[in-house]
Amino acid sequence: MRGLVLRAAGWSMGGYIASQFLRILSNLILTRLLIPEMFGLMAVAMMVQVIIFMLSDIGLRQAVVQSAKGDSPDFLDTAWTLQAIRGFLIWLACIAVAFGIAQADRFGAFTDGSVYTSPELPPIIIAVAFTAVIGGFQSTKLISCARHLDLGRATAIEMLAQVLGLAVAILLAWYTRSIWSFVASALVSSLALTVLSHTHLEGRGNRFRLEPTAAGELLRFGRWIMLSSTTSVLASNGDRMLLAGWISQAALGLYVLAYSLVAILEGAGGRLFTSVASPALSKVARERPEMLRSVYYKFRLPFDMFFVGGAGLLYGSGEAIIDVLYDDRYMGAATVLEILSCGLLVSRFTVFSLAYLALGEPRYLSILNIVKALCLFTIVPLCYWIFGFDGALWAIALHALPTVPMIIYFNRRYQFNSLAFEAGILLLWPIGYATGRLLAYALESLPNLGGVVL
Repeated sequence: MRGLVLRAAGWSMGGYIASQFLRILSNLILTRLLIPEMFGLMAVAMMVQVIIFMLSDIGLRQAVVQSAKGDSPDFLDTAWTLQAIRGFLIWLACIAVAFGIAQADRFGAFTDGSVYTSPELPPIIIAVAFTAVIGGFQSTKLISCARHLDLGRATAIEMLAQVLGLAVAILLAWYTRSIWSFVASALVSSLALTVLSHTHLEGRGNRFRLEPTAAGELLRFGRWIMLSSTTSVLASNGDRMLLAGWISQAALGLYVLAYSLVAILEGAGGRLFTSVASPALSKVARERPEMLRSVYYKFRLPFDMFFVGGAGLLYGSGEAIIDVLYDDRYMGAATVLEILSCGLLVSRFTVFSLAYLALGEPRYLSILNIVKALCLFTIVPLCYWIFGFDGALWAIALHALPTVPMIIYFNRRYQFNSLAFEAGILLLWPIGYATGRLLAYALESLPNLGGVVL
């Protein structure tokens, strides 16, 4: 088990690090080819798709990973058929939203100059959302790889699809300087991953089939996942949803760039948990439940060290990072980055609340996501009204804090709580901050990479 987890973790983190390196490299190039407003506009288009995607999430991947029938051909074919149907429904829903935004703008529903008033937004939403149709036909071999912690070839094809998509984005941005380079990139990447999932992974191919027993189990599990995803998507995308109605495209573009840097750390933890820790916890819960607490804390320690230390590091070096990476047009992202980094102190709990899915308790996650969504849509507008943009940023960073006592309460059932662990791990923040200050001094001596606009 240990060797299996370590190999899976190695592939997962190796792929993630390589993926983020490519993303940052392409981002450095694209910020010199395109203006900040385009990043804000694309962020809203992607936000719409993600919201619809999550609202329709019935937990097919999680169901296959944790189910005892997860290797059955009938079960996998049924999951694939439902996945394909869902892809078309997501696209149709995004088309409806795009037309709704256009009509609302026509009647003056949005603040002048906000992102929602851009005439390019509706067609971009429709085009980007077609990736859901393409992705709906991805082979369930990808899910089976996650179920068995066999991530080598799956990681390789994900990397190849990303490289193809980023290459398209850079080439088209160079020649056209258009936001449509982002759209083409998303479509190419999605198509490449779908094709490769069928042709370059071992296992049986999928067929259209709806086996009643399998469909019933998938949909029963999916009830709680759908509720959890509905509230989760509001909590995780509500920041951009709200800010897009308050601030300009350029300001939202700066926010998105800062958010993406924080998301690198948060995404690393989320990816590692989803691809490694969650399947491992599911396996332990099925086969060795007496070891569950021990395995849980073996995963918690490196995750929390990474999140807490990373929060301190970004807070101490945020301004220097933005100064080195981007040109003067993007310096407003520095303060945003420092404030949002504090959210990592809370998001470490969010990542490990996903353990409830591995333990077959999706209702716990649903309750937590409901509370997070309510806090986001009440506290953030209130702080924006009283304290302005900076107040809204602090509210966005810390809006999930009220869920921490609830997580402690839910953890009692599995004896997961340890006050000494929770208090001791916070000592890593000042260590991370000191490291960040040292990094800032080192970065200040480097040539400014952001000084050139292509």
